[in-house]
Parts: sequence; structure tokens; C-alpha cells
Amino acid sequence: MAFKRSNVPGEDIKLAMGMTAKRRQLIDETPATPLVYEYGVNRLAKALHPGYVKALIADKVSCSADCWKITLASAGGVFPYFRAGQFITLSCKAGESFLSRPYSIISSPKDALAGKLEIMVQRKGLFSSFLIDEAPEGTELWVGEPSGDFHHDDIRDRGHILAIAGGSGVTPFLSMIKAVSEGSEKFRLTLVYGARTRAHIPFDPDAFKCDGVDAVIVLSEEEAEGYRHGFITADLLSEYIDDDTSVFMCGPDAMYRFVRGELQGLGFDPSRIRQERNSVGDRKVDEIKHFNLIVHIRDAVYELDAANNETLITALERAGIPAVVRCRNGSCGFCHSRVLNGEYFIAAKDDFRRSADKKFNYIHPCSTYPESDIEIDIPIMNP
Repeated sequence: MAFKRSNVPGEDIKLAMGMTAKRRQLIDETPATPLVYEYGVNRLAKALHPGYVKALIADKVSCSADCWKITLASAGGVFPYFRAGQFITLSCKAGESFLSRPYSIISSPKDALAGKLEIMVQRKGLFSSFLIDEAPEGTELWVGEPSGDFHHDDIRDRGHILAIAGGSGVTPFLSMIKAVSEGSEKFRLTLVYGARTRAHIPFDPDAFKCDGVDAVIVLSEEEAEGYRHGFITADLLSEYIDDDTSVFMCGPDAMYRFVRGELQGLGFDPSRIRQERNSVGDRKVDEIKHFNLIVHIRDAVYELDAANNETLITALERAGIPAVVRCRNGSCGFCHSRVLNGEYFIAAKDDFRRSADKKFNYIHPCSTYPESDIEIDIPIMNP
């Protein structure tokens, strides 16, 4: 109810004294219609950002000598829409541990709307081996929201993507290829994939051929008709680079270093190179030391062992404590936590903290190693 100031002496007091009665009259005349508590924008936000979604392993299929395709079906709610190239975080209880790992999606964004997600898992690491060897169909998992900026952006990237991959690093590009073929993404893509032998190729090169997509397979330990032999060198790359090319790379760090050197020799603009970051692994130390880790999650307090060669997030998961995590390389900031006491180490290449984080002793546990007994306060996981 608006109050208009009067120029008549004493009129303001008179108007103010009558406001209560006028307000009561307006309230009494208002219809008893329930207030709207959810607007369209709220429903859209919930659909795009549902938090954790419960899923079940629907199918597991071997697709190469060391990779399996795992299909996930929603067990409640719907999978959120994503950009081709993004990853999800899977979490579940495995024995006494509570494990979480990021996996790139190989299915298309339209598949997610139909209640299906597909990932490719390489037999490497505790959680991946658990999914392949121990988790039967029907195993319940928690799926975190799609994340990451390893996707095509019309403003940032050129119209032609030269996608360079090795091992399970092909996964985000398989999603991009499907998105191009179904029309939800509009760019050209040339996949250059390096494998040891044909038995190590986790996809059918002919299955994804469509307008705007080409695949070049390079075998390092086998010669076969229709395949290139050797390594992904400057000579090979130069065949597929033009003025409208951006380079996307996903694979092991050794591949990144080698290919970047080859591109540098070609004079390729490094600002047009994007690479997916790998998870932070165990740290090389002269002597493995064990420290006491005290963890605060709201009102709960846990005390556990942490070694100086493993990240704090690994220590938490090994102890069975559900911990918030996504990228596992320090870049997304999702596991943002505060150190209350103690010393720690973060490699410069994995330190993505803001200046304010460093000033007030905040860390990302997924890329932080203990250097002494340490006490931290971490966010609660709400699946």
C-alpha cells in the first residue's frame, strides 16, 4: 500500500492514522486464493539442476580389451540435459568405502531426456574395477549433475573440432559425434584416435560416420588396412588443420605433452587448444607418512587416518565418509572446504583457488595432500 505525502499541514498525520484500517480492509477483501510457491523458472531450474539423481546399472557390455560400456537408467526423477562432452560423477558404497569418480558421458543429450545415460569405464583404478567386476546389473548409484566446460562453444571455439584422443579419452567425443548426428550440435568434427591395436579400440569407427564427422584411427603396435600406423605426429595433424580449426584433446598427460609439441612445430595457435584435465592421483613422496585427519561435516565430527601420498578426498572415501566431489582435479571448486588446523600441499598445476581462498585457508580436498595432522570443515553431501 503506497503512502503519498501531502502538502496540506497536518494531513500526513491524518493519512498515517488511517493506514491501519485501510490495510485491514484490503486484507479482508482479498480472495482466499493459495499463493503461488513454484514459478516456471523454478521448475526449469530444478529440471536443469536436480542435484543427485538415483540410478541403476541397466546393462554392461565389453567394448574393447580393457573398456566396458555401462548403461544407467534413472531410478527416480530424470537425468538433466547436458552439453555433449561434459561428465557426471558417480557415487556408491563399495565395501567399507564410499567412492565417487567422474566419468565422461558417451550417450547423446537427447538420450538423457529419455532416462538413459551411457558411460565408458576403463579397467583402471578401484572404482572402475568395482563397476566392471563386482557391481551387478541393478546396482544403485548416485549420479551428480553434468559438469565441465569441455564442450563446443560457438563464441569460444572454431567451427571445426580436431578431436585428439587416446584410451578412454575418446568418451566425450563419442557424445559429441552423436550430438552432431542428431542435430543438437552444429559443428564439424574430425576424430584422430590413437590405440595400440584394433582390439583396444572401444568403439566401431564406422558406426559414427555421418555428415560433418570423420574418424582417423592410428595404431601404434599393429598395421592394418584402413588404419594409420605409428603415432599422432605433426605430419598427420597437418592434414586436418585449417583456419577454422580448434583442437580438443582428451587422454593421458603424456599424449598432451607430445601432441602439444607437434602442434607447436606447426605454428598452431595454443589459444585454440583445449584439453580435458585428468584426475589428481597419488603423490610421489620419499617416505609415506600417516597423519591424523579430523573432519567436521556440520555437527558431525570424524577422526581418521590420512597418508601424505594421497589426497584428502581419497582418505575420506577410504574411510566410508560421503564427501562432496566432482572433477577430482581441483578446477571446479565443488568440494570447497576450510582448513581449521594443520599443514598441507597443493601442486601448482592443480591449485585453482582464488586469492581469497588462500587468504582464509580454503582448499579443494580433491587436490590437497596432508603434510601434518590436519583438521578440516567440509560441505555436506545431500544425495
